[in-house]
Amino acid sequence: MLFLKNVFVLLHILTAAAWFGLGLRLAAQARRALTLEPKAAQALLEEGAASVRQMGVFLVATLLFGLGALFAGGGFGVYGAPYHTSLLLLLVLIGLQWGMLRPAWRSLQQALGSHASDVPQAERSRKRVALVTGLGHLLWVIILVLMYWNTLVATMG
Repeated sequence: MLFLKNVFVLLHILTAAAWFGLGLRLAAQARRALTLEPKAAQALLEEGAASVRQMGVFLVATLLFGLGALFAGGGFGVYGAPYHTSLLLLLVLIGLQWGMLRPAWRSLQQALGSHASDVPQAERSRKRVALVTGLGHLLWVIILVLMYWNTLVATMG
C-alpha cells in the first residue's frame, strides 16, 4: 500500500505543478493579445484556451490523485486538519478555475474575436484573467505549505 500511496503522491505533485506552470503565462498572453492584430490575437487566444482546458484537467487530476494518496495512506482519520484544509482549498481552486477563469478567457476571446473588437470588454476580461490566475497561484502556495505543515512544524520545534 505504501508503494501505491507514493505513486499517487508523485502524480498529485506532478499534476499540481503542471497546473501552476501552465498558469504562469496566461496573464501575459492575455495582455499581449490586446496589442496584436486580430488574426494573431486569435491564434494566441486559442493557445491560451488550450492551456486553460489543460489546467482544468490537471486540477481535477490533482484532486483525484490527492484523494488516492489519502485513502492509500489510511484515510481521513489518519491525516489531520492541514490535509483536510488543503482538500477544501483545492475544491475552491477548482471552482475558481471552472467558474471564473474559463469564463473570463472565453469572454476575452469573444471581445477580441468580433469584427469590431470590444476593447473595453477585452480589458476587463484581461484583468479578470490576471486576478483569477493570481488568486489561484496564491491558493496553490497556501495548499503547498499546508501539505508540508506537519514537517515544517516538526523541523522548527
